[in-house]
Amino acid sequence: MRYRQIHLDFHTSGQIPDIGSQFDPKAFGAAFYDAHADSVTVFSKCHHGYSFHPTGIGEMHPNLDFDLLRAQIDALHAVNIKTPIYLSATWDELAATNHPEWRTISPDGGSPREGTNPNGAGWAFLDYSTPYLDYLCRQTEEVMQRYPDGDGIFIDIALQLPSVSVSAQRGMDALGMDWTCPQDQRKFTEHSMENFFERVTDSVRKHDPKMPLFFNAGHVRKGRRKHYTNYYSHLELESLPTAGWGYDHFPLSARYIDTVGIPFLGMTGKFHFHWGEVGGYKKPEALIYECGAMLAHGARCSIGDHLHPTGKIDDSTMNIIGPAFKWVADREPWAEDSVNRAQIGLLSAEAIDPLDFTGLPNDAKNLFEGPDSGASRVLLEGQFAFDVLDCESDFTLYKLLILPDVIRVDAALQSKIEDFTRAGGQVLLTGKSGIDPETGFGFDVGATWHGTSDDTQGDYVLPVPELRAENLNDPLFMYQPSEQITVSDGTSLGEIYAPYFDRTPRHFSGHVNAPSKPDASGFAAGVRKGNFTYLAHPIFTSYFTAGSVAMLEIAEQTIRLALKDAPLVKVNLPRAGRVTVRHQSAQNRDVVHLLFATPVQRGNLEGKAIQPIQDLVSLHDVIVDLHVTSQVAKVRLVPEDEALPFTTTEDRIAFTVPQVRGHQMIEVSYV
Repeated sequence: MRYRQIHLDFHTSGQIPDIGSQFDPKAFGAAFYDAHADSVTVFSKCHHGYSFHPTGIGEMHPNLDFDLLRAQIDALHAVNIKTPIYLSATWDELAATNHPEWRTISPDGGSPREGTNPNGAGWAFLDYSTPYLDYLCRQTEEVMQRYPDGDGIFIDIALQLPSVSVSAQRGMDALGMDWTCPQDQRKFTEHSMENFFERVTDSVRKHDPKMPLFFNAGHVRKGRRKHYTNYYSHLELESLPTAGWGYDHFPLSARYIDTVGIPFLGMTGKFHFHWGEVGGYKKPEALIYECGAMLAHGARCSIGDHLHPTGKIDDSTMNIIGPAFKWVADREPWAEDSVNRAQIGLLSAEAIDPLDFTGLPNDAKNLFEGPDSGASRVLLEGQFAFDVLDCESDFTLYKLLILPDVIRVDAALQSKIEDFTRAGGQVLLTGKSGIDPETGFGFDVGATWHGTSDDTQGDYVLPVPELRAENLNDPLFMYQPSEQITVSDGTSLGEIYAPYFDRTPRHFSGHVNAPSKPDASGFAAGVRKGNFTYLAHPIFTSYFTAGSVAMLEIAEQTIRLALKDAPLVKVNLPRAGRVTVRHQSAQNRDVVHLLFATPVQRGNLEGKAIQPIQDLVSLHDVIVDLHVTSQVAKVRLVPEDEALPFTTTEDRIAFTVPQVRGHQMIEVSYV
C-alpha cells in the first residue's frame, strides 16, 4: 500500500452534459504525477448510480461517450500511479428511482434520505435484503472482469439502516423474527450487513484473491477487530477535520487501528468543508500538518478531491496537494514499518459494548464522544504516549491502563485487569468505571461506593493539593454528578462539595449553577490504593463537554500520579502541540514526531464548526526529554540530516529542536 493517495470523487448528476469532454490522458496523468501522488482512487459507479464505463449491468452516464474509467487507469498506470476502483453501495439514486422496491423502508413507514426528508436533495438509502444486493455484486464482478488491472476495490457507504421493506419482512419471517419488534429489526439489519460483506467480498475474491478491498462506513467502530480482519485488506480512516469532526478525531481512531495490526491510511480532504465541495480549498499548510499527523500515527496518507464533470484537472487543487505530498515523500523512510511507543493504554468505552453495523457510523462516534474523545483529548494535550485498546488488546505492553468514565467490567475483563495489576500494572478508573450498580466496586480501591450524587447537573471537587489545577484552591464546578464514595483503607484524593441545589424553575441561583455549600459533603473526590487510582467524577466527559482548563490540569496530574514512572517523552510544546514516538526495529531507531498548528473557528456550516488551519507558526528551541532503550549513537533532524547535540542521564536523553513548523521528525539512532 502506497503512502500518497488521492481519493478522486466523481459524484455526477445525469443532468450535467459533456462528461469527460475535456479529459486529456497525458495532462491527467502528469497532474497527479507532478503532485507526487502514487495512488488515485477512480470511479466505476457514483452515488447517482451511473457508471463511468460501458456496462451490461447498470447504466453508463447518459452524457459520457467513452470509457472514462479505462482512460483514467491507463493514464495513471503510464506514470506508475496505482488505481483503486470505487463503487457506491448503500447510495445509488438510479437504482432507487428505477426500483423503489429496493429502498429502505424505515420502521415508521418512511423512505429515508440522507440528511433530509423523503423528497429532499439527499441520497436514498437502499436495503441489502432486497435484490439490490444481487445488482451491486454483479456490478462489482463486472468491474473485476473488465478492469483486472485495477489496484483495489473501494466500496463506499457500507452501512444499512433498519428496514421493514417487503423483502426485510419476509427475511425476518424466514428467520423466526418479529418484524414489528425494534430489537429484531436491528438484529436482522446486522444479519443483512453480514450477508452484504460476505457477498461483496466473494464477488472480489473469486476473481482475484489478493485484490485490496476496503469497505468505507466513515467512523471506525472500535471493538470490531475480527470484522476488519475478516473482510478488509486495509483501512482508510475517514476523518475530515473541517467537516465537524475536528482535529482530535483522527488520532483517536488511528491509535486504535494501529494496535490491531491492519495497514491503514488517514483520509482527509482538500476541501474547505466537506466531501465533494467543488470550488472549496484548504491552504497547503493545513494539508502538510494533516499529512504529518498521519505519519506521526503510523498511517499512510489519503487526500480527497472531486474531479470536474468535464474531466479537466483543477490546477488550484494540485497546487495545494503537491506540497503536502512532496513533504510526505521526503519523510517516508522514517515512517515505514514503525510501531508506536506507548506507556498508557486507553480502554475504549466504545469497544466495551461494540455497536453492530446498523445505522449511521456517527451514531457510534457520538455515543462515546464523552469518555473516549474526552480522554484522548486530555492525553493528547498532556502529550502522553498512549494507545487506544479493546478487550482483546495485550494490556501487558503498558504501564498504565485507563478506564474512562463508563467502563462496565465483566468477569473476563476483571480477571484480565487483575492479572495486569499483579504483574505491576497501574489502573486509573473514573466515574462509573469498575462499579457494579448492585455490588459497588469490583476492585479493591480502598473505598466504598454509595451511589451517584443526586446533584444531576453537577457538583464541586477540591482535590488534594498535588492534584489541583494551577492557582486554584477552592472547589471547582464539574458540570457532572460525582459517584459518592467514602474512603476505607485507601488514600483520599480530595473532597466533594455539593451545591445548595440543582437549578430548576423552583430553585435557582445566579446564571448557571448554585454555589457550593461551605462544608464538604463527606464524600471523597477519589482514592488511591495499591495499583488502583480512582476519581469520583467522569472527568473525561466533563472535560469534553465543558473544556475547562482546570479539569484538564486535574486529569493530567492524576494520570501522572497513577503512572508512577516518568513519562516516556517530555516536551515543552504548547497545549496545541502533539508528540508521538515511533520505533523502527529494522533500522534500530526511534522517530520522534512533533506537531503544532492552531485551527481557529471561522464559520459554521450545517451546524458544524469550520476550523481551518490558515498558517503554520514556527516554534523555536523545543526541548525533548526521551526515555531510551539502549545507548544512543546520534540524534538528527530528518529528512534535513542535521545533527543535534544531546545529553544522557541514566536511561534518558535530552536535546533541543531548533524549530518546529507544523511537523518535525527527529531520528534517535541506537548503537
